[in-house]
Amino acid sequence: MERTGTTKQKYIILGILFMTWIVNYLDKLSMNVAIIPIAEEFKLNETQAGLIISVFFLSYAVMQLVGGFLSDKYGARRMILISVLLWSIFTILTGFAWSFISLIAIRLLFGIGEGSFPAASSLAVADNFPKSERGRAKSTLTAATTIGSMISAILAAALITSIGWRNLFFIFGVLGLFLTIVLYFFLKPSESQIKTAVTTTATKVPLKKLLKMPMLWQLMLMYFGVSIVNWGLTSWMPTFMVKEKNLDMVSMGTLAIIPAFAALIAVVLTGWLIDKFAVGKEKYLIMVGAVIAGISLFFMTSASSITMVVTFQALTSAGCLFATTTILTLPLKYFSHDVIGTATGFMYFGGQVAGAISPFVMGFIITIFGGSYSAAFMFLMVMIIIPIVTAMTLQTRDKISPDPSF
Repeated sequence: MERTGTTKQKYIILGILFMTWIVNYLDKLSMNVAIIPIAEEFKLNETQAGLIISVFFLSYAVMQLVGGFLSDKYGARRMILISVLLWSIFTILTGFAWSFISLIAIRLLFGIGEGSFPAASSLAVADNFPKSERGRAKSTLTAATTIGSMISAILAAALITSIGWRNLFFIFGVLGLFLTIVLYFFLKPSESQIKTAVTTTATKVPLKKLLKMPMLWQLMLMYFGVSIVNWGLTSWMPTFMVKEKNLDMVSMGTLAIIPAFAALIAVVLTGWLIDKFAVGKEKYLIMVGAVIAGISLFFMTSASSITMVVTFQALTSAGCLFATTTILTLPLKYFSHDVIGTATGFMYFGGQVAGAISPFVMGFIITIFGGSYSAAFMFLMVMIIIPIVTAMTLQTRDKISPDPSF
């Protein structure tokens, strides 16, 4: 039996989680713009700059596994509150960084604090929405990430230009603390969920059986491949546009809205398709999105004008989010409620490992090729093959159960 909230309550919760995801991405992605003045202040090369971005994803990835398990054990609300509080504190501490090493340490702690949130928010969706609505509900939260991406670049660029990168992190951190208070008062379980928690015994997550499910590994691998491209572009496009295309920071941030808006359209369309027309055929959405991303990356790499670069970047972002939204929704539709947090955390782990690898590898490639970005973009083109090939092997069922008889 599905545990869902009342109509009014579930949309209130979805709205609050929507805002939380936006703030999450403001905190997380602002470093991709702030790294430009930070690298100048601390005299960092591209490899060191890429490491600062990547190290966050290292601890973030590890915490995905732990956070997913803890969400299943202690509930979505508790883990969301802890996560938002911690990442807000470390956002503020980023503004106090005094060296390359201090930034590395703070970003590691930042990743630990933020790591429980993705799985916990997915579990909150499963707690409040029936399976027939989870595609649209999850795509709404994914849309929040694209909106966060859309406004983070221009907002970060504007704030850094006017008040400096340190004050940027102070403002975003305080915003997160305010949101923690809002979540405390409004993110509460429904009466039916409370009764369920009281009348049922705790279920130990059958991790060994979960790890034997092919679909779990396929989702993790596909999310890894798409995330290599997502985080690679997100991390290095601001620097590429400023250094290689000679844009000022505000112009760069303004143009970054276009790919993010294209991704937003792709997310909304995908959520609708998943619930209405693609049940049992989700792998084709993943394949189409990944192919669009790969082709667009190729043309973006060889584009000579700013207009064409932004156009193909927008198509790449749309293709990636077409695939990503589908991948992120599948656990909510095909896994038992008792393992959604753990399964989602495992899948996010693959994505965040990609986040740890991609910025650093791209920075290293750019360094050894004498500042050329073409080889770094070629690396992304190769990695997008992973979700295409893996999706070909994907098989969905009406329900994947953790029951021993499975």
